[in-house]
Amino acid sequence: METTNHFKFNIVEIANKIEGQRNKPRHHSPYNVFTAWGMSENDHTKLLLALLRYQDSTRRYPLLNSFLNRFTKGRDKMIHYQNPSDVIIRFNPRYDKDDKHSFIDGLIIFSAQGKRIAVIIENKIFDAPDQKDQIRRYVTHMTTEEHIALEDVWVLYITGTGTKEIDECSYHPNNEDETTDIGRRFVTLSFCSDIIEWLKQDVLERRIYPESLTSIVRAYVESLEKDIFCENKTDAWRKDMLCNILIDSGHLNMNKMTDRDFDCLYSFRDSVQEVRKEMAKANTDEKDIRAVDNLYGVIRNIIYDIEQQVFGEFEKLSTDILNGWWKRELKKLKNAKWMAKHRGLHSDKGFVQIGLSTEWGTAHLEWIPISTKRMCFGNDYQLELHVENDKALADKWREELNSNAILLPAHNREKVIAGTSRLLRYKYQTSKPIAKMSKKELTEFLTGVYTKELNYCCRMLVEHFHNYN
Repeated sequence: METTNHFKFNIVEIANKIEGQRNKPRHHSPYNVFTAWGMSENDHTKLLLALLRYQDSTRRYPLLNSFLNRFTKGRDKMIHYQNPSDVIIRFNPRYDKDDKHSFIDGLIIFSAQGKRIAVIIENKIFDAPDQKDQIRRYVTHMTTEEHIALEDVWVLYITGTGTKEIDECSYHPNNEDETTDIGRRFVTLSFCSDIIEWLKQDVLERRIYPESLTSIVRAYVESLEKDIFCENKTDAWRKDMLCNILIDSGHLNMNKMTDRDFDCLYSFRDSVQEVRKEMAKANTDEKDIRAVDNLYGVIRNIIYDIEQQVFGEFEKLSTDILNGWWKRELKKLKNAKWMAKHRGLHSDKGFVQIGLSTEWGTAHLEWIPISTKRMCFGNDYQLELHVENDKALADKWREELNSNAILLPAHNREKVIAGTSRLLRYKYQTSKPIAKMSKKELTEFLTGVYTKELNYCCRMLVEHFHNYN
């Protein structure tokens, strides 16, 4: 899937695969005990742990072993227990004796290579909200109360479809400043792809387990597919399925997406458009056309979700910082507010404008170019002050701004001569891409830019706002 031509060859096939799976009748048993039961989140956790507790005739834990091998391999040193007699698998263990609500969903503790290993299972099968410091408290309990070294603590964060990401209020696994950082040992999984595939491939397809076990697993997988995920017709499920086809991470996790993933998504969107145009010219089956139309809607929504995730915090913080910093000046404008909007994100020529009121007027700040890909992988950014249709004001600002502001000519020489466009540019080198910054890091960066380096610039925008409109 490296080239557009490769996409064109598979577009209709992929479209029909998603539509076919979505609409495929599944003839499940109407007497499935799990479906009839109506399982809660705790019920799903209990069953998962019960399966992991399964012991064969030698008293070993084959399902626990395959579970650990599958979901820890490649993220750090692969872990597996050594002595079955010291394996502890607990459901809802209390981690704070003084708090009656302080329970971990699931906990596995065992010895390996002379160390004690802890695997925390946090079940978010129905995408329940994260609690403040939830995972951080679990990890801290393992290190301080259970006396397990931080590098031997794992967290398996299991959601329903993989579309939910952990809230930073609960834990920020990639924040190097955190004392409870576990990095690669924080593993995100989903029931829809990971747990179902594990049960199918490591239990049902291996045919080495007794019927008493496989019958339970078969009914459980059927229940998950029928009632929760695989017949779910929502856009979220369709987006997740397409991401599993197109990108390495399998779902929209910004911390895992690669440069190739972004190229893949945008190239795929363009290819779907091309194929649809060709279909319009040919005598194409109506069913295929409808499937491709639906596929385009799915990829368009995926890209929209990425752009909102990348730019949402950036835009909100930009507006909040400027509103707060220039509150006194804004009162002079009868509560006019800063607005930040991203535009033109189809390529690396995208930009973000920051202006006043509901109109851009003829003067505004503009981050350019600042596409989704640049926000996620770039370290070089530039912020420009656009002063249009007012050469005198542009020249005045140039004299008074900081010395690192460079006056740039407009692309059109006639406009330069006429004095209808002037730009002032600041360049910034960041330690990490903007999209990879924590909220605290982004706030500090933007505060420095807007309230220190562009102090005078912003005040001039406010004071002369009436002249622009």
